Amino acid sequence: MKEQLYQLLKEVCERFEFAQREEFTASWLAEQCAMSRNAASQYLNEGVEKGEIIKVNTRPVYFFDAAAVFAKCDAQLDKLVYASFKEFNDAMMIDFERLIGYKDSLRHVVEQCKAAITYPPNGLPILLNGPTGTGKSMIASLMADYAVCVGLMKKSDKFIAVNCSEYANNPELLTANLFGYKKGAYTGAEKDNQGLIQLADGGILFLDEVHCLKAECQEKLFQFMDRGVYHMVGDNENWYHSSCRLVFATTESPEDVLLKTLLRRIPIIVKIPSLDERPINEKKALVYSIFKKESTKINCEIAISSLTYQVLMNNSIPGNVGGIKNCIQAACANAFLNHRMNKNVLEIHLYDLPDTILNLLPTINVRLIDQKDDTMIFISRLNEAKPSDSKLIDAFAKILDEYQKYMKNGCSFQELISSSLDAINKYNDYLMFEKRLISNPNYDFTRKIVDKIFSIIMNRYSLKVSNNDILLISRYVYEYSQVKDDIRTWIKEHAPLIASLRELVQQKMPRESAIADEISENIKLNLDIEFDEMTQFRLVLMVRGFADPMKESENTVGVILCHGYSTASSIAEAVNKFLGQYIFDAIDMQLDVSFDKITNQLNDYLKKKQAFEELVLLVDMGSLEEIYKGIKHNTGCNIGIINNVNTKLALEIGSGIMQGKSIESLLEKASQENISSYNYINNRERNKVILSVCATGVGAAEKISDLLATSLPVPIDGEIISYDYQTLVENGLNDRIFDRYNVEFIIGTMNPKVEGIPFIGLEELVMNDDLNRLRELMRNFLTEAQVQIFAQNIIKNFSLDNIVNHLTILNAQKVLEDVQEVVRQLERMLQYSLPAAEKVGLYVHLACLIERLITKNEVQLLESPDEFIANHKEFIEIVKESFSVVNERYSVEIPVAEIIYIYNYIQNS
Repeated sequence: MKEQLYQLLKEVCERFEFAQREEFTASWLAEQCAMSRNAASQYLNEGVEKGEIIKVNTRPVYFFDAAAVFAKCDAQLDKLVYASFKEFNDAMMIDFERLIGYKDSLRHVVEQCKAAITYPPNGLPILLNGPTGTGKSMIASLMADYAVCVGLMKKSDKFIAVNCSEYANNPELLTANLFGYKKGAYTGAEKDNQGLIQLADGGILFLDEVHCLKAECQEKLFQFMDRGVYHMVGDNENWYHSSCRLVFATTESPEDVLLKTLLRRIPIIVKIPSLDERPINEKKALVYSIFKKESTKINCEIAISSLTYQVLMNNSIPGNVGGIKNCIQAACANAFLNHRMNKNVLEIHLYDLPDTILNLLPTINVRLIDQKDDTMIFISRLNEAKPSDSKLIDAFAKILDEYQKYMKNGCSFQELISSSLDAINKYNDYLMFEKRLISNPNYDFTRKIVDKIFSIIMNRYSLKVSNNDILLISRYVYEYSQVKDDIRTWIKEHAPLIASLRELVQQKMPRESAIADEISENIKLNLDIEFDEMTQFRLVLMVRGFADPMKESENTVGVILCHGYSTASSIAEAVNKFLGQYIFDAIDMQLDVSFDKITNQLNDYLKKKQAFEELVLLVDMGSLEEIYKGIKHNTGCNIGIINNVNTKLALEIGSGIMQGKSIESLLEKASQENISSYNYINNRERNKVILSVCATGVGAAEKISDLLATSLPVPIDGEIISYDYQTLVENGLNDRIFDRYNVEFIIGTMNPKVEGIPFIGLEELVMNDDLNRLRELMRNFLTEAQVQIFAQNIIKNFSLDNIVNHLTILNAQKVLEDVQEVVRQLERMLQYSLPAAEKVGLYVHLACLIERLITKNEVQLLESPDEFIANHKEFIEIVKESFSVVNERYSVEIPVAEIIYIYNYIQNS
């Protein structure tokens, strides 16, 4: 029985977070093991005496498996019996867990710090950038604690902090202290000195206020950062080695105060938010923490007046975390000096705040009228607010409570939806107004991807999604990615009830559920974030709110099925908008997809629809005309099918469905009236066009068109058309684009070499080498004065940074640094130096390539790459090795198809 009890406790500790849950009490454990509570309590206390169980002596008493606790905090605790849960939790806190906001506003900061510390073999240099008092020094110190906890540093390894501002007027002394010096290196150097880099060997060297380092000292760091070796001052012959990790910090903008060559060697730059940018619950936790430490220091309870608390919470205190800490300590000291003790309680009032804060009061928003300063708040009552994951769990729990009420016939389905929306909207308010979200590369990337996903979904399903909605969704997706592991623990505990709710929603709201599934699949594909079932329900409610007021037909289901990337979707979208009612859904199919797969896709779609009486299928051609034979869902309905679908045909049938006409007669009439006729006019005047092309695809070519259009001072008598580069290469002047239009010239990243058609390369525009020729070509569209304005706009818009930023979703500066390194390695290993203009073009090509790899949208080859692989093995290896830095940074691998494009570009340059 005892072993069964111990085993159960171990299993419970592995399933749940260590909290005040009934599963950790003797009563609950005894009931599960079918023994008396007294027997269970006796066995558990015996385990405490043997060092196998930890006890928290509250009411009720809680027990935890010691091995599970030690595994969580990765260390042995000092004792096994604790008087309170706070004491127990404080004992378990390790490294970054001591940082207020480590799971919330500072989560990204902590993750970046961990990444910098753990990267083999000796970590990566990291720069902490933030205002004074934001905790940069503490974070650096916690990095050392974390390194010890995970076994990357020994406890004997040193954490050495240097404030570079102390040496601002004596940079030579700082250099000597950092790198060490030999006896006689300068006047006063009476013996050898190892230097701080050597003392920090195996540990961490923290250089605070690094912007105070002179350029010479920054340059001296390059050799050490690149190879881990350095010269001591006064000894330029011998090399010395150290494996210390480097952590930098600055309050200034790194781009303005540090050498570009130093910044390039710091791969991780982390922005530390100011206290005003962080959530209010973190500021509350910080105030509580500081007061609690002061209370322990003076060994008495502290009470703070309500007005003083409002001043601390509602106003910006200079100096951020450090400033508010100094403010509270000064207030406690002032109160203590005046001996304002009441029943062993130190009372803090507004006038105890330091003068620097009181002098700010007239200029900040504090309402003093009708407010009293005599309402005292005991510090012990200031509990830390719930983290954001708890707020989301609260919303989900409220929804499940309403669902249980629905199951007991306590409310209608509409009331369930309404209550669920209320719970979600409260969390939305928290995301938008309470939680201050710090912009970082991860969030910016998430926002761009979400924006693209919803652009597609909006067009496909006629949804109306505002920019504010996109912002809210992006915040939710990013926030969810930070707390999803904690959410999933709660989800598992309520799995049966959640699955039941999901089934009900799919039955009652099939269309919204299908759209939500598609959104979820796209987010998983592009952001590698998999939503749980409660978040899926949240998406369903969101889609319901975005739905166009167009009403869907209740008894008739219309589906358009066409071969092609978006043929069916385009026809359905146009017809639904024109009719003002949601008549048709669309299924787009690849040209080579099998008939069985199409049939399965249609059946999956029909499963998600509510009961209907008639099904109308509009198909384009071929085997699709027989697709009705494979329908398995709702086989009791009437089915109508018509081929050769186009927008006109779909419009006629959709209009008839709206008017309630007989489907059979409607299809018969439509088939008779839609017999094709033709007329060919050979002498039409062709419009003038400019073609934009990009070897990376039509999508990038469209963005080049946008840049060119932005540079125009006035609309032109002609068009700018994005076109497929590979099509032009294969067809040349035989391509139908030259029959339809008078192509004036082509602009793009690679020359398709169409005979007789001028080509302007992006690289020439960046280098300003071909600007005069572009001026001449544009005189067919613009006046002389307009051409001059156009040329100025081209210089501004077609910079390398702007082109890369426009063509990709990536950070232009960062990706260009990576691309420059790739090209540098390629040139070195190929023993070939690219001309400047061609090199710029390759930069653009590689930047787009990296984005395609990240978004899993690689180029497709028309022919097998086997011959290329057999004949160019050395080139393939060179490219893969040159891309190693990109592979590691973005977790991608360059495929052969992309290597072939790089080969062709270099060969054609």
